[in-house]
Amino acid sequence: MAELEDAPLLSAVAAARRVESADEIAWQETVDFIVVGFGGAGAAAALEGVERGLSVLAIDRFEGGGATALSGGVLYACGTRFQQRAGFTDTAEDMHDYLRLENPPVAAQTLRRFCDGSNADLEWLAAHGVQFDSTLFSEKTTYPPEGTFLYYSGNEKVPWYKERAKPAPRGHRAVGQGFTGYAYFGALKASAAAAGVRLVTHAPVRRLVVDRAGVVVGVEAHRLRSEHREQHEALNKTIVPLRPFRWKRHTRAIAACAALEARGSETVFFRARRGILLSGGGFVFSHEMLQRHRTLLAQLRGSLLPAGAMSCDGSGIELGRSVGGNTRLMESFFLGKVLAPPASFVRGVLVDATGRRFINEDAYTSALGNAVADLPEHGKAWLILDRSLFWEAVHKCIRPGKGMYLYTLPALANLLFGGTRRAQSIAKLAQICGLNRDTFSATIDHYNSAATGKTLDSLGKDTSNLAPVVKPPFYAIRMDLGNPLTPAMAFSLGGLVVDETTGAVLDRAGTAVPHLYAAGRNAVGLCSSGYISGMSIADTVFSGRRAARAVAGASELR
Repeated sequence: MAELEDAPLLSAVAAARRVESADEIAWQETVDFIVVGFGGAGAAAALEGVERGLSVLAIDRFEGGGATALSGGVLYACGTRFQQRAGFTDTAEDMHDYLRLENPPVAAQTLRRFCDGSNADLEWLAAHGVQFDSTLFSEKTTYPPEGTFLYYSGNEKVPWYKERAKPAPRGHRAVGQGFTGYAYFGALKASAAAAGVRLVTHAPVRRLVVDRAGVVVGVEAHRLRSEHREQHEALNKTIVPLRPFRWKRHTRAIAACAALEARGSETVFFRARRGILLSGGGFVFSHEMLQRHRTLLAQLRGSLLPAGAMSCDGSGIELGRSVGGNTRLMESFFLGKVLAPPASFVRGVLVDATGRRFINEDAYTSALGNAVADLPEHGKAWLILDRSLFWEAVHKCIRPGKGMYLYTLPALANLLFGGTRRAQSIAKLAQICGLNRDTFSATIDHYNSAATGKTLDSLGKDTSNLAPVVKPPFYAIRMDLGNPLTPAMAFSLGGLVVDETTGAVLDRAGTAVPHLYAAGRNAVGLCSSGYISGMSIADTVFSGRRAARAVAGASELR
């Protein structure tokens, strides 16, 4: 989407402030390294920077954490002691063989560096207080149940992948209750404070400061006055990810927060002698940017579950663009359509508006969600179950096991109230759902043939997830992208193009913008063209530490 690079800046970001010399500005504070956005990538960079002898100032729009603190707290890694304790021998070579099948948008040597260093990154996190565990959950799931912390978080066990790369459970969930991103980030935040990282909160950065040589020398922040910060944080906490039917409430809170920032802040300037890192998250909460880069998602935003924080407004990406930074893969999104739990859904048959299967049902949740989004009629799809699978699903939704209600209650609501169709025959079900009868009947016949072992499944579904659909009545469950009772989790994956050795922001000519870096979802990274659970946090550590190492080696401004 290079044609959008000259488009006006979005969010609340202003064009860079150009000065002849940094001495023209009355700086509030001067440090070696400024981190803009104190979430997962920002915390990793700040800690690495301090360890390399830099003075570090982190600035956040709210109190820190961003999407990382609200996430599942899963890190993708190989060759770890937790895998070994669970009985698995996994190597960087094995993980590399698998991840390259996911077509990451980075150079081969970058992927190799990540795989080779993933265990060291995990141990670095552990040294900073993040706790992991070896308790395994081996079944197909979007997120492991309570009390389990190691699982297959991607497509590793899908037959097509398993034939080409040795599978292993590489999703390492931080220890805690529920979604454990809060525990993961809490440990890093505490470690950063103890190490001497200074955090300026409630201070959205709205502009970069650039000298006559084109070097980014500092930032302009709009810091909330102290009497407004409590209200500011309360508005921020209105955003609750993965809760349906909240987009209108979210929209009101976002508008109120922007109004408070406009009237209740003071402008302050911070200078960086060696470098500035943009690590402010993605843009799932920017309607303007959704409209620009993925129009369908903007239109269906009421049926999405935005996975992120209010600070995921695209401002970090726009700051990079304000000084010539190039962007890539801005249309790329994680769109998670959850089939399991309940596991019965995975054994059903997913068909499009014609009655044709279009993806194997045990594919990773994001692969499934994007496949649905690519269908005609705003992603119209049906999940077909027979009597046995339907009632098994109902039972599992009612009694799913500890910690799984987040997934099973929406599934149950969709079963009961989402427009489920029921018929005594496949032909009648096709008529009720408006499917092509011949196409649909052939689809079910072929599927049942594979489920009974007579043929191989044409889409490569794991045999353990195949079950014949033969017992009437038959049910069709609405899985449309626009069905609010089966909403898709969503967050953006594209961002600023960076030098993959240093993390420096690159312009359209491929030249580094002096002293400016990007990490996490502000940058094109390991999972920007496709996502599996644990890779986002893994990339924040990889890219955040990479940038800090580069800044530590950069020349100092005088």
